[in-house]
Amino acid sequence: MKKSGIVRLTLSVLFFLFLILYAMQLTGYNEYNYNRKKMLSEEKLKAYENDIKEGKDVSIVDYLEGDKNYKNRFSSFGLTISKGIKNIFDESMNAFFKMLEDASRKT
Repeated sequence: MKKSGIVRLTLSVLFFLFLILYAMQLTGYNEYNYNRKKMLSEEKLKAYENDIKEGKDVSIVDYLEGDKNYKNRFSSFGLTISKGIKNIFDESMNAFFKMLEDASRKT
């Protein structure tokens, strides 16, 4: 495979991944999952209502499920790689559009 073919394939894959992530952001997929996790489960809601009926001193925070901490070396590495890909993609897209702009000015 020629060098230009490898570059074209890499840019195509990166662009496709970008489109997927962009669509997820537009549709609110990640926000929906986050909010769904924050909502009270049905069991917790019943326990909360029972404690209110019994006159206990309650706080809604006691009934929410805690956030899990997923921070570790691998997630940090993945975040670093993701930021690097984003920077490369941004630079390549800027260069591509600059090239299109220069080409349109010549005609």
